[in-house]
Amino acid sequence: MTPTKRIKLEEDDESPETSSTTSPKKYDNIYFGDNPIVHLKFGAKATLFYVHKGLICDSSPVFRAAFTGGFIESAGSMTLEEEDADIFGHIIQWLYRRKIEEGLGHNYFNELSQLYVLADKYGIVALKNDVMHLLFEAFEKSKSPQADTVAYVYRNTVRGSQLRRFMVAYYVWHTNLDWYIQSSLLDWLERNQEFGAELVLAFALRAKGDPSPFQDRPSFQESCPDKPPS
Repeated sequence: MTPTKRIKLEEDDESPETSSTTSPKKYDNIYFGDNPIVHLKFGAKATLFYVHKGLICDSSPVFRAAFTGGFIESAGSMTLEEEDADIFGHIIQWLYRRKIEEGLGHNYFNELSQLYVLADKYGIVALKNDVMHLLFEAFEKSKSPQADTVAYVYRNTVRGSQLRRFMVAYYVWHTNLDWYIQSSLLDWLERNQEFGAELVLAFALRAKGDPSPFQDRPSFQESCPDKPPS
């Protein structure tokens, strides 16, 4: 039997599949009562999510192209074999609530980074901005990204990524200098050369007198694209 992930809404809300057509719920100009459901299937276990088509298409240009562009997915089903169903579940929750729910694991920075990478892959800019907001909150509570998280970010993002900027800024402005004299650091930097190069540049800018980018949190936010016409 295909395992199914069902995203619980607020206790006084109806689920997507059982919303009343006589009093449709409205969210972000989408009426759930007459909005079709699409299926997203994940991984080898074929974990299945249900989500309103208009909602996911309004939020993601990638899913909009897939479900409305005349591809096979236009029939209402899409398989994403390589994606982590648990991480994608946070995206589905965010689509309905416009906030990232509690429940991320002990490796907070790593899971937020995975969420950012998926949001980036599918063009969900508002979610990327929300992730950056939570990263700043974690930083202000003295949590810190570990080296394995930095390596993951650089494997899965491109130059200019706001998430990369955050990682570099943290290691330039808020990492104990003892980290830089570890005997294993050179080997690690050899495996993560892009991070090392951007680290050197950021240190040079700091030495020149540039202020910490953490003083300008909005600079880590991206402009959200205009919504597609309904």
